[in-house]
This record gives sequence, structure tokens and C-alpha cells, in this order.
Amino acid sequence: MSLPTNLKGGLIALSVVLAIGSIGFVVIGGMTFPDALYFTVITITTLGYEEIGGPFDGPTRIWVVIVLISGMGAAIYTVTAMMEYGLEILIGSDYRRRRKMDKDLKRVEDHVIVCGYGRVGSTAAAALRRDDVPVVVVERRPKGVDAAIEDGFMVVDGDATRDEVLLEAGLDTCRSIVASLASASDNLVITLSVRAMRATVPVTARAADAQTEKKLRLAGADSVVTPHRISGERIAALATQPGLAEFIDMVVRDSATEFRVKRFIVSDQSDSIGRTLADLDLRRDSGAMVIGIAEEGMPIRMNPDPNAPFTAGACVFGIGTADQLESLGSTFETA
Repeated sequence: MSLPTNLKGGLIALSVVLAIGSIGFVVIGGMTFPDALYFTVITITTLGYEEIGGPFDGPTRIWVVIVLISGMGAAIYTVTAMMEYGLEILIGSDYRRRRKMDKDLKRVEDHVIVCGYGRVGSTAAAALRRDDVPVVVVERRPKGVDAAIEDGFMVVDGDATRDEVLLEAGLDTCRSIVASLASASDNLVITLSVRAMRATVPVTARAADAQTEKKLRLAGADSVVTPHRISGERIAALATQPGLAEFIDMVVRDSATEFRVKRFIVSDQSDSIGRTLADLDLRRDSGAMVIGIAEEGMPIRMNPDPNAPFTAGACVFGIGTADQLESLGSTFETA
């Protein structure tokens, strides 16, 4: 393992001070080079120099002060870098990884904060990474923290119900929050905290039952998921319509498939406003297909009317490849 840059710089600076200091004492103080080198070392380390001789004249004393100040600065910097390097060796790669992660946390934005890295949270984080969405995991269990770090996620080690922990995870710059803790009360607290600090960020919360789902929605959660109910519905679908269920899984979840489903919001400046599906002929221009539209506050209309005009703020759901969806999105999200 090569030496870190700061330690290399410190060693070079210390060597330069030793060399220049020794040459100065040879020229200014009239010492031999071995005595000058020894004198430079004991000056930097403040060990004394009575055995060298003296008294010294004015120029030599000035040079002693210069060597002392510059040498001590270089020595302190080098020793600090050496201690840090030794700590890295003792702790290993985990320390370096955590340092890098801390730097990444200060720069991350437009990410999703996943609170809790259990079975639900880890699955959600993996799905988000598959879609190239930056993820920051908030976890307080040491086992969960280690697992998230091992899986390559940025992690904030702390209690997600505390405001300062959510802020450390980048609440001010994130795109969404996922409250996936096993405790329904903790997810409720997270939802209330997010709504108090940043009311506009979407919150998706995990619920244990219908009663908890109702409370989470009242607290301000935009979406509530009950894993047990979803699992039961999927089992029923596989039992009665296995081909359809597998097709949906392939499109929505399978990382190997080429097709994706994505939602777009019609911007106020979009050229699509007032125009219809028939006018735009999006299937020909982008290759993607619009499978659903939902105006603000209205349910999703599947297989939408080709003659219905688009409105600002409407949600458009498309299916296609990544490139096709990118082309489709440019129609609605840019002017």
C-alpha cells in the first residue's frame, strides 16, 4: 500500500528543512556538515544544543529561529499524517471507506433517503440503485449499518426519528424519503418530522396493517405500503394468473429486461399542453408508449383517450426502453 499524499508531502517538507537548515548552519555558523545536521535536528526537536558550542552571533541566532519555526511546522504536520496513516493501517479499509463516504454525503443531492436497512429497506435500496438513483441509508443497528456499507451504500449511523440525523442524511437536497423501519410508530414519527422540516418532499412509508396505514396518511405520507398485503396479492395473482404476474414482475422489477415503466410530470412550459396523444404521435417519435394519464387530484386513466388534451401538472406513465423513455420525457418535462 503506497503512502498517502499528505504523509509524502510532510516527509518531503521535513527533508527540505533538514537539508536547507544544515547548509545554512555550515554557511552562516561555520559548522561542519555533520555538526550542522545534528544541530538542525536538535533545534527542530527542541532538545537543546549546548554541546555544539557558542555563543552564536546575530545571523546564526536568526537562522536558529527560522529553522525552529519552519522545522517544527513540518514535523507536526508529518507526525499528524503519520498517526493518521497508522490509524488507517490498524483499522483497515473500513476506516478509509467511511472517510470517503463522509465526503460523499456532503456532496450528494437528488437522492432517496431509505430509513431502515432490514428486509424491506434493503430491497428498496437495491431497486433504487438498479435505476441509478443515489441512495443514503439511515440505520442505527450495527448489523444493519455494516450490511449497508458492505453493499456499497452511503450510510448515516443514527436514529432516523431524530431531526439532526435526517438533516445529516441530506433531507434538504433529497428527492424522496422511504420510511421502512419495522416499527410503525417510528415510521409515523419520521413522516411527521419530514413534514415539519420539509413539507414538499414525497414520503413513502411502511405500514403493518390498515389502521397504521390510515394514521400514516393522516400524518402526511404520500404513499403507504403494507408488505404483507402486497405479498398476499402477488401470491393470489401467481395462483390465478401466473403469466400476467410474471410479465408485470419482468417489466417493473427484473433488471435483465429491456423495458421499464416510468412516470413523468407535464411541466408548465411543455409544448404538449393542450395537445393530444393523436396530435403528438409519441409512439412514432420516441418509440415509447403512454399507458396511463392522471390529472392532478384524479385517478389514473389507463389506456387514455387519444383525443384528450394534456394539462400542466398531469402525470404521464410510459413504457419502453431507457432511451425511449428519455425521449418521451423530453416531450413533457422540457419546453
